[in-house]
Amino acid sequence: MRDSQNPQEKQPFELDIHFDDSDFNTIEMRSLLEEMPRPKGEVYFSNPPPRRQQGEPPPPRRAKKRHSGAVVLAMLAVSVAASVALSTVAIGALRDIFAMGRQGDDVVVEIPANQTTDQVIDLLHGAGLIHQSALCKLFMHFTFDVKTRDLPDPKPPEYVPGPYEVNPGMGLEELLDAFIAQPKTSETASLLFPEGYTVKQFVAKISENRVASADALKRAMMYTEFDYPFLKGLNVDSRYYRYEGYLFPDTYEFYVNENANNALRRLFDNFARKWVANKFGEKAVAMGLTVDQVVILASIIQKEAANAGQMEDVSGVLHNRLNHPADYPKLECDSTRDYVLGNIATETDSGSATYYNDLYNTYRCDGLPVGPICSPGVDAISAALHPAQHGYYYFQHDKNGKMYLSRTKDEHNRITLDLINNGLAQ
Repeated sequence: MRDSQNPQEKQPFELDIHFDDSDFNTIEMRSLLEEMPRPKGEVYFSNPPPRRQQGEPPPPRRAKKRHSGAVVLAMLAVSVAASVALSTVAIGALRDIFAMGRQGDDVVVEIPANQTTDQVIDLLHGAGLIHQSALCKLFMHFTFDVKTRDLPDPKPPEYVPGPYEVNPGMGLEELLDAFIAQPKTSETASLLFPEGYTVKQFVAKISENRVASADALKRAMMYTEFDYPFLKGLNVDSRYYRYEGYLFPDTYEFYVNENANNALRRLFDNFARKWVANKFGEKAVAMGLTVDQVVILASIIQKEAANAGQMEDVSGVLHNRLNHPADYPKLECDSTRDYVLGNIATETDSGSATYYNDLYNTYRCDGLPVGPICSPGVDAISAALHPAQHGYYYFQHDKNGKMYLSRTKDEHNRITLDLINNGLAQ
């Protein structure tokens, strides 16, 4: 019952069952009472639990669910293993993206045409440059979405096909940027490369103006096989700079932070245009010369002539000597010796310098050197294909740039002595 004064306070409920023996006068009732089970505090409903017969074993106790120590340890081990696996994947992805703790030798990766970012990442994975390709793809998709969020019509990156030499120390974005066609910014640099520039000078000027790094340019020239007809069949194994002579001198508009391969293609494309426009190929075939032989000759003419007006005469002397190898086995041009001293000897050891000196220095090698010594312009290439028709085998200049031609060695020596005596010798 509830206390009327405190309805919230619960009162105990008691049930008193009293049996008085005087109420049972018969032996039958007493016997029935004795057979009835004594109350044990249970409350029995309409379907009480079945009574256990005498001698019947008690029902089995339902075991409480417990995890043994072995099961707990196994579950913990699985949890730890999953955590370690996820951590390993995450750390691997971070290493791929930021090149953390990675180093190794350079690797050449071939990029086919019309590749998507996901396909390029698969190529990098196949080359062993990244390990968590799926997470790298997610990262690049997220980065692209963030960078192009405010653009009305974002374009996916376009990758320039070809082989590229890259390093495991480069992060994911740096690797992808090495293959990308479009520059990161619209900032441009207008660069003029004069006739007679060497690869070394091209690389220095391009890198100084932040178009592409010197290392990237050197790697591209060392390992990339550019698909141009005039570059086919070059004897690149023995020359110092692979594409010396083919970086066409002109004025170019580059993007800042441009792809190194793309920057070089601009130079090669210009060479191809000039070569075709001036019909140099047809003349070279008629003279029995390869493209490389023409460029090598033109590079020497470019360096030896004081001006364009002297180029055909210089070309005539070189052709005369080449046409009479028994009498004039060596071209003996100072510019080839100077090329080794100024471009090769300054970058390598004495043993390598001696090796290349034997290949380039025309006081030591017979005939043409192993490769060009600079990038010739249109006038020099034209002069190489249109030599003056004369009987001279020697030439020299005074300090004012005037040129003197000679037929014999004695005549050449007399002119040299006169220049010295008159204070005009170079």
